[in-house]
Amino acid sequence: MSKKCFKASCVLAVMLSAGLVGAETGQPVDRLEEIVVTGTRTPHALKDVPVETILINRTDIELSNAQTIGDVLKTVPGINTSGIDDVFGDGTSRVRMQGLDFNNGYGLILIDGQRVHGSGQSGAHGEYAVGLNQIPVAMIERIEVVKGPGSVLYGSDALVGVINVITRKTPGEMLAGGSASYGWYTINDQVRDGVVTSTSDDGSRTLSEYSLYIGDRPHEKIGYLASYSYESGESVGQDPIDSDRHSLMAKADMSVSEVVDVWLKGEASVFEREGASPRTEDSYRISAGGTWTPSESQVLYVKGYHYIDDFDNISTASHQHGSIGYDQAEAQYTLYFNKWQAITVGAEVQQQGIDYLIDNSNGTRTTVKEDVVTWSLFAQDETTLFDSLTMIPGVRLDHHSTFGSSVNPKLSMMYRLTDSTTVRGAVGRAFKSPTIRQLYYDVPFYHSPFWIQSNPDLDPETSIGYSLGVEQWLLNDTLIVNLGLFRNDIDDMVVSEIADATFNGEELRIYRNIEQAMTQGVELTARLLLGDDFTLSASYTYTDSENQESGNELTYTPNHQITIAPAYEYAPWGLGGSALFSYNSRQYADTANTNEIDGHVTVDANIYKRLGSKGKLTFQADNIFDSDKGSEYYFRTGQTFIVKLDIAL
Repeated sequence: MSKKCFKASCVLAVMLSAGLVGAETGQPVDRLEEIVVTGTRTPHALKDVPVETILINRTDIELSNAQTIGDVLKTVPGINTSGIDDVFGDGTSRVRMQGLDFNNGYGLILIDGQRVHGSGQSGAHGEYAVGLNQIPVAMIERIEVVKGPGSVLYGSDALVGVINVITRKTPGEMLAGGSASYGWYTINDQVRDGVVTSTSDDGSRTLSEYSLYIGDRPHEKIGYLASYSYESGESVGQDPIDSDRHSLMAKADMSVSEVVDVWLKGEASVFEREGASPRTEDSYRISAGGTWTPSESQVLYVKGYHYIDDFDNISTASHQHGSIGYDQAEAQYTLYFNKWQAITVGAEVQQQGIDYLIDNSNGTRTTVKEDVVTWSLFAQDETTLFDSLTMIPGVRLDHHSTFGSSVNPKLSMMYRLTDSTTVRGAVGRAFKSPTIRQLYYDVPFYHSPFWIQSNPDLDPETSIGYSLGVEQWLLNDTLIVNLGLFRNDIDDMVVSEIADATFNGEELRIYRNIEQAMTQGVELTARLLLGDDFTLSASYTYTDSENQESGNELTYTPNHQITIAPAYEYAPWGLGGSALFSYNSRQYADTANTNEIDGHVTVDANIYKRLGSKGKLTFQADNIFDSDKGSEYYFRTGQTFIVKLDIAL
């Protein structure tokens, strides 16, 4: 690789990780040569990345005809989204990998390098999170899924992996378009203690969405891209309650000089739910950053962002209002000594805060105003030996304002047996502090249909994760097969358990540490990539999980998961479609393993017709055979049908 090309790839990779890239070249890129950056925060061709990485590019997304980010994640081998009800206004989103829940802080989801999933009890998305499906699929450029311990580069939330959703680049010329969709879904009955509760209507609810996007490069050094979406729907529950949300995202980048590039991004969302338990939620995020490339062997980037979520939630049990948010700033410097060695160092500071007031119907009041600050330093050394062995030792120092300092090392390795066979392995330690809500609420707070009690005596969690995988490329590099093993040992895992007592006449749960927990298993995945017309993904995951204090399985962790996802387009007719067949075995919804969720098979499918070169009409059907998925303790979606029109100007 020439020095000029090497430098260009470095800058491209850093900009991709921050959502900065400029105009698309329009030239096809061989799948194996596509650049990924999330696993090491440095550029690598997909086949050469030392950390196990799955790439879902724009072609994959188009061919799958996914309508939401949730739809895309359902097709990724090794990711369990069995708890997802992708219905607007519903709060049951759940993403798991290696038997551990992203929404409880064991995996990290990024959008353009910015974290969107924390841990806590703010709906299913976590304490410092926003819903993934606020971003129109038309705005997504690629998704990089990194498996295995990633805490050195990304902190404790990356114990089992990282999902980085990278939005589209600012275009090289005028780009505009939009979409409109309308659909409906059915609701399955709720069953609690043998009592069946049906919906107050006929069990059919509606949902709709509209989106617009526009982008341009009015000057060769300045580009922008913006999107707006509006969602409206009736919630999953006994009564049809209307909700709506307005979402806006805009970003711009500028090349200041040959060595300096800067960018700015803003996001805002306004959510409102009507009914007997009204809720409003206004959030915004402002972020900015830049890259400095003083020479062909050095890259420095800095970025920071500020996020606030103001909310007001009224129910029969309580009135909750306040704000949660975080501020984060980070810097990273990479020095390339030669093509065999690169050193990356970085620093990060994150402040998480909550200002919360809860007036409970029994007359009690909960007031929480807390801030937590974490300072971090990290370093890693990428060294390639003998053209076949790459070693990446790394270490991270975290200093938590409540729990003090923790040193967390990691070692990754890649060994290329042949041009088509690669072995990857990693072992890493992580430190995870309890969240503000787990620690500081002085009286129980309501989280329908139960109450939760904080515990100020919680200890932080520590964990060690292991992964080992063999990757084989076959059939002229059109078929990739991966066999992986994993294990995660967690000390002092924080769980919520049903207390012996009740509160206000209802179930009370309390947070506590369990001495040890473990997940381990095997993943077998295969992806067949036949040009831009056909893809087929299939995976089998076996997961063994255990609360080693009680001997019970961890919640929402099926032993067996199978997915098969074909997608095909017949270009001469502009006709295509995709499907997803998924099986999840029995799992438990509670730590005592008494609330069992039966194993189930679901089938999703969609077909589409291109309308010339500028339009596409889609019909989507999810859970076609009305599988009774999820916990019957709650109302949950049955079949879903959606019609959507996409237009590109």
